[in-house]
Amino acid sequence: MRNFNVYRWAILIIICVLYFFVCLHRLSPSVIARDLSLSLQADAVMLGIIASSYFYLYSAMQPVVGYLADTTGPRKVMSIFFLLSAIGSLIFGLAPNAIVAVLGRTLIGAGLAGIFVSALKIFSRWYRKDQFASLTGVMITIGGLGGLAAAMPLTYLVLLLGWRGSFVAIGLISVALSVLAWIILRDSPKDKGWPSLADEDNAAAQTGKGMTVGKRLAILFGNRDFCMICLAVFLIYGAALTFQGLWAIPYLMDVFGMDKVKAGWTLMAWPLGWAVGGPAAGLLTDKLNLNRKNALLFALGLATLLWFVLIFLQGQGQMIIVVPLLFLFGLTGGGALPLSFTITRDLFPFELMGTATGLMNTASFLGSAIYMPLSGLLLKSAASGQAGSYSFAAYRLLLISFLLFYAIAFIATALLSNRKNPGAPGV
Repeated sequence: MRNFNVYRWAILIIICVLYFFVCLHRLSPSVIARDLSLSLQADAVMLGIIASSYFYLYSAMQPVVGYLADTTGPRKVMSIFFLLSAIGSLIFGLAPNAIVAVLGRTLIGAGLAGIFVSALKIFSRWYRKDQFASLTGVMITIGGLGGLAAAMPLTYLVLLLGWRGSFVAIGLISVALSVLAWIILRDSPKDKGWPSLADEDNAAAQTGKGMTVGKRLAILFGNRDFCMICLAVFLIYGAALTFQGLWAIPYLMDVFGMDKVKAGWTLMAWPLGWAVGGPAAGLLTDKLNLNRKNALLFALGLATLLWFVLIFLQGQGQMIIVVPLLFLFGLTGGGALPLSFTITRDLFPFELMGTATGLMNTASFLGSAIYMPLSGLLLKSAASGQAGSYSFAAYRLLLISFLLFYAIAFIATALLSNRKNPGAPGV
């Protein structure tokens, strides 16, 4: 049993390291936005397209990843897809123009699409149901560290190696990690000769392999709660990732007069909050058996209020308020994610889990893919100062749109059915 637990730790560690790079890539454009603008002659709309290109195939691949994780196994999906992201990182770092940069970011997104949902599938095989939200929270914490790395550490790396050298180095590291994932990861304890902990790892899993794609989709989208949670995450993460992953550092520089280094340090408050919120939400709901819908409503209600406050802040004298606001944005976002996935997991039987979480993940990042270029168009249409800079009035329009997104997401979540958390099964 000791070897079994040690091996579970090894699996958890490699999964978390892979997810670290998922979040690093996701949020990196904010740090290099000005560099891309100058190096590739990209205006706000093109910057939005480059940043959002990560999310196009990331979103589109989620149902495919879920289906592959359910049928061929998450180990193959994670290892091969992560290698694809490494190739994309190399192409992005060497891109001679904006079109090739879009291609590189698209491949990065397509490759990293294979990580999160496959990780949830592995968790469901190697751990008990009552540990699921906590494990998801731990992974989100490490993702938060990836977000931290995409703020100040990446800023220093870019200053040291340039934005091109930084992404070439990340690509080479990712190649090594994909090989390590293939060596360590296993779909189920049975692959190592240990008995499975999951009661569902029997007839239900075999039934899932024979289920057609059409039948899977009919079951999923015939569930009103699933549709509401997909709408909510579409709006929440469309807004949050557009701001944090693209416009946050330019916003801090233009509205509060910071230089890039100070803005990078300030933005670290967001992923720091994310790193705290993920495990806190998972542990509290698992250990205290809190109602997940109510906990999610609290997080969304608080975040909606935060956007409302932020639209009134301007100038260096307000920075003492902005830093804790950014931390709370991360805290509520990191807490909402494991709650959303756990609610989705509990809606369907085990054999549909990969497909369901894959589609929900599609919704969350499709929002970013759509809104990043639209946000660039919104800023470009407003009055701006020097090239690459925008006025407080332009950013305020952007923040108001985020506020509306969160308010609608709150309403969609309130429409979810009230369900009791499932009881914790025995080992």
